[in-house]
Amino acid sequence: MYPTIITPNMYRKRTRLVLATLSALTVASGSLRAQAAPTDTGRPASSEDESVITLDPFTVTTDQEGYKADDTLAGGRVRTSLKDTPASLSVVTKKFMEDLGITNSTDMLVYTASTEVAGLFGNYSGVGNRGTGVDFGGAVENARLVNPAGVNRARGLTAMDQTRNYLPSDIPWDGFNISRVDISRGPNSFLFGTGSPSGISNVSTNEATYKDGGNVEVRYGSFGTTRESLDYNKVLLKNELAFRLDLINGNSKYKQDPAFSDSKRVYAALRYDPSFLKTDSARTKIQASYEHGQVRSNNPRILPPVDYITGYLRDPRASSTGIDPWMFTQNLTEVGADPNYSLWANAGSIGNMYLWGGTPQFYWDGVTGTLLGQGASNYSRGPGSTPNTWPVHSVGFNGYARAANRIALQQGISAANAPYPGAYANTVTYLDQTLSDTGVFDFYNKLIDGDNKREWQDWDAYNLTITQSLFRDRLTIQAVADHQEYSSGMKGVFGNRTPTIMLDLDKYLLTGNPTWLGNPTPNPNVGRPLLFADQGKYEDNKIVRDNYQVTAAYVLDVQRDFNADGLLGRILGSHSFTGLWSKFDRSSENRNFKLDGVDYEYLRVTGYNLNARRRDNGFNWLAYMGPSLLGTTGSSANLENLLHPLNLPSVANFNIYSNEWIADPSVNRTDPWTYTGKDGTTTTTTQADNPANYRGYVQYPFPIISGASNPWVLANSGRKATQSIESKAIMYQGHFWDDTIVPSLGYRSDTTKQSGADANTSGDIVNLDYHITDPGVKMTTNSFSYGVAVHLPKAVKSHLPAGTDVTLNYFHGENETPRVRYGMDGSMLPNESGKTDDVSVQVDALDGRFTVRLTKFKTINANSSAYVGVPLATWLVRGLPAITLQYAGWAFAERQLGFDPVTMAVPGAPASWDTWRTEANPYRWRPHSWMDTNPENAAAFEQAMKTDFVNFFPQSYWDTWGYNVDVEAIKRGDWVHVVRGWDDPWNISKMGGRDTINGEFPTLEQNLESKGYELELTFRPVRNWDITLNGSKVDATQTGFGETATRFIEGMKHVFVDTPVGYGNVWGGFQTAKQMFNGDVWAKYLTTNALVGSAQPEQRKYRFNVISNYRFDHGSLKGLNVGAAYRWEDKAILGYGIYNADITGWIPDVNAPIYGPTEQHVDLWIGYEHKLTKKINWRAQLNLRNAFEKDHLVTIAVQPDGTTAQSRIASGTTYDLSMKFMF
Repeated sequence: MYPTIITPNMYRKRTRLVLATLSALTVASGSLRAQAAPTDTGRPASSEDESVITLDPFTVTTDQEGYKADDTLAGGRVRTSLKDTPASLSVVTKKFMEDLGITNSTDMLVYTASTEVAGLFGNYSGVGNRGTGVDFGGAVENARLVNPAGVNRARGLTAMDQTRNYLPSDIPWDGFNISRVDISRGPNSFLFGTGSPSGISNVSTNEATYKDGGNVEVRYGSFGTTRESLDYNKVLLKNELAFRLDLINGNSKYKQDPAFSDSKRVYAALRYDPSFLKTDSARTKIQASYEHGQVRSNNPRILPPVDYITGYLRDPRASSTGIDPWMFTQNLTEVGADPNYSLWANAGSIGNMYLWGGTPQFYWDGVTGTLLGQGASNYSRGPGSTPNTWPVHSVGFNGYARAANRIALQQGISAANAPYPGAYANTVTYLDQTLSDTGVFDFYNKLIDGDNKREWQDWDAYNLTITQSLFRDRLTIQAVADHQEYSSGMKGVFGNRTPTIMLDLDKYLLTGNPTWLGNPTPNPNVGRPLLFADQGKYEDNKIVRDNYQVTAAYVLDVQRDFNADGLLGRILGSHSFTGLWSKFDRSSENRNFKLDGVDYEYLRVTGYNLNARRRDNGFNWLAYMGPSLLGTTGSSANLENLLHPLNLPSVANFNIYSNEWIADPSVNRTDPWTYTGKDGTTTTTTQADNPANYRGYVQYPFPIISGASNPWVLANSGRKATQSIESKAIMYQGHFWDDTIVPSLGYRSDTTKQSGADANTSGDIVNLDYHITDPGVKMTTNSFSYGVAVHLPKAVKSHLPAGTDVTLNYFHGENETPRVRYGMDGSMLPNESGKTDDVSVQVDALDGRFTVRLTKFKTINANSSAYVGVPLATWLVRGLPAITLQYAGWAFAERQLGFDPVTMAVPGAPASWDTWRTEANPYRWRPHSWMDTNPENAAAFEQAMKTDFVNFFPQSYWDTWGYNVDVEAIKRGDWVHVVRGWDDPWNISKMGGRDTINGEFPTLEQNLESKGYELELTFRPVRNWDITLNGSKVDATQTGFGETATRFIEGMKHVFVDTPVGYGNVWGGFQTAKQMFNGDVWAKYLTTNALVGSAQPEQRKYRFNVISNYRFDHGSLKGLNVGAAYRWEDKAILGYGIYNADITGWIPDVNAPIYGPTEQHVDLWIGYEHKLTKKINWRAQLNLRNAFEKDHLVTIAVQPDGTTAQSRIASGTTYDLSMKFMF
């Protein structure tokens, strides 16, 4: 089986140890209690017999009856009244969560102000790019599938940091052991000097209390969802020792069959206030908690499959019988299309989208799970075929638009009048579309992966907190030790690809004769819809956190401490001083494997790679999903998902081409051979090109490498990183003039040390037995936050009715993320930082039953990571230099060693080089063959490589990225030795290189700004009616593109466009380096710059939520409660129009936003509570979410003309019926 980073035994041992300790304490304390209090009846303590428990400054109240909280720790780490807190905060109470049926953050964040979360019930997708929709080149949903709660954002910026009791955490929370959630929007160094500028979402776990009681709850919901939970608190020694146990077993089902998510958790908490340490002026509180949890899931997708099918089927030019691949001349257009056929057809390797033919291929019937066959990637390798003859398949809208534009330009149509302006130049992105027709595939009811995908999460969390109050609560010291182990991962057959449905359009198989030779082999699968991917993916991640924190809070009360009861004492008031020291250590490891593999002997036997290593074991697959759809619109296809697991045999017999000469001895290779070519003319070549003279396709068995038994050979990569943050902070809050003026100040210093390492990928296999040897990088950042709350003077409030107060607040918060990051040039980037300025006014009335707060904010996120949100192809920014060097080196080395144009041999080369050229390359293809006919360009190219190229990409660049390149060899023109230690034909894999620097992926930085308003209101007209309302106006925009990225890309432009380096051919000679840079880097860079000032993807300027619950407390309806929630979302910005700029051509126009429709949702619930016995209450409630809605699509991206391109799936009405017994 695949190796796990942390062993289950480690979990079990620690779990048993903690549970045994807690049990021992419980038993021991229970015996003490039996001796000390034999007369206790075990009934829940009433308020009369419960002693008053004084809250220390690190504890907040959690027993609110309604939706309004009174205090928070989110203002400055000590308990502060919310009305005295100038920062923008929201508190979600337990009552609020219970009424709405909220159990996790994906449920909650759609109801809170200025927050968004992805999911079937979410309010954005979280995968859209800035102005360019969803990039389907990778697995855009993988992060959400593994951790659904992790894809969120606040104020339109980035994801909030998740904390657990104000300590950083990766553990997804569940309402079974949560007492409240505090959301702090914007940076706030009172809490963390490091972290997300968007803010934090903190959950407070249940504490053991000095009151017996508990509840058992059972839920049943849509599609068979079930959930059982227990919350039980037991007082073992009155006001001295208590124990709490929380359990959950959840089994969530979804409409997308067979999607599910199963979770199991156990949580235990202990509180001990030792009486022997309690005095009149001092007391001690000891708390310990432990949680173990696991989640096993096959989570639903929120994106429909990519549509490579309906465009072709609904094109009048589409063939209803398929396309002859031997006659398809895609090379005429440079975009893979043939102008003689539908432009929705394209030629390329179906299963292997990287366009190389050496990879083994599996063909499945996805409906029955039958393996139909296996062979080389489906294109012709044998003599007699034309080079670059590829299978023909349908494409998506992006490929169609590029083809249409290219052909229009070739026909003399101006760029201004081309059907899709900017498509071929890549300055405008025409999006591949997601499927919208459920008649083709019902993505509402079917998970396209079937049972071929899994995600998992496991964790253990330990916490010990000791709080010491001294001098009659003047000084309180708290020490915390917290340890968390979290692992997660996923596996799936789609690996790093987004599921895409296309058509096999080959009328004939490429494993038979070309059409013009007669007797072509018909393709039995022509017209069938299919899915495709590579060898799949198994990814495992582990994060270990150790948090240590000491906080001291001192309260100076002038009136109390100096007996100043007069005016001076009232003016000077009280003052809180808080000092903090903390150390957070975080270590992480990521491992990535193929699911399965084909033994590397395949590459050696077939001649594709005589120097293959054991790790070279990848393959591709495709699965046919139904019968041929040619001649139909596809609307009634009702395609199935992958109903069966795609299990590979232990040995696979591959159809591979053998060029063994089997002709009659009288036939010589140089004898003439005449045939009628594809253009109808008679062509005479030699018998060496006659396929009848070769063995042809034969079956050859190769072992399959199983991930279940030999995963180490399947490893793709490994990455380790460590981070240590030591923080020192001091905070002050004052209460002047009868609490009228409440200033807050905070300063902190954070020192971070970070290091990392990557697994060695240059050996026979990826070696995962490695250690971090990097000494690391250390840096210190300082941040300062301050604010003030000004209430009405006491003299004024005394004349206002029902405790009315008006408060003016101002808050300036900042933080900095001292994380070591690297730019595309390998240089270290400046830290990401955040600043916010919030101004608010709050009105409290009706003796605390009415509160409304309006906040105006401006939050700046500088140097943020733009992994998504920009259209720039970051991998090519790093990869193009290496690709250019590879192909240039091959060509120059062959010219240097000598080359025979007749035999295609390199006489002066080492034996391995000559063997590779003459035997392993049957087409005798030469990189950069253009040099023979363009000697002047070739000379200029070589000189530019030795000067301009290495000047911009010096030795330090290659060393930083781990390339085994010798720049001095390039400078002196010694091309054979460019790669250190290699004389045979070196390639990019032998050049080395890695995706990370010290364990960190490169980053494109951007600057973001969000400004707007937030409104929050809570109102309790009567004691049994709760109303809360929130709304927001958010303008979140990209204000700048990073200086490091700009400098590097514009420097690359000089090298690849302005110098002869651009002459170099890349990708097998299909494009020049200049063409690739212009189309895939520079054009996208221009697009990125044009989008400066654009809104964040899927931004909705206005949002509004109102929630109300009414409980009948007398009469015949006593015990009944009814409630409703209404959620309204403004139209979203989904894309931009385009305009023709004089210099750059067609680019997006940020002044022409394209909007989608508004969204609104209603949630309803009704419940009933009844006292069954003196000790037991019973409560039942039915919740309807998205009431009266059907499953539907929500547009997340549009084409430049405003038509829908991509959508996410939104759930229709679901129900949840809960039954709770409280005792």
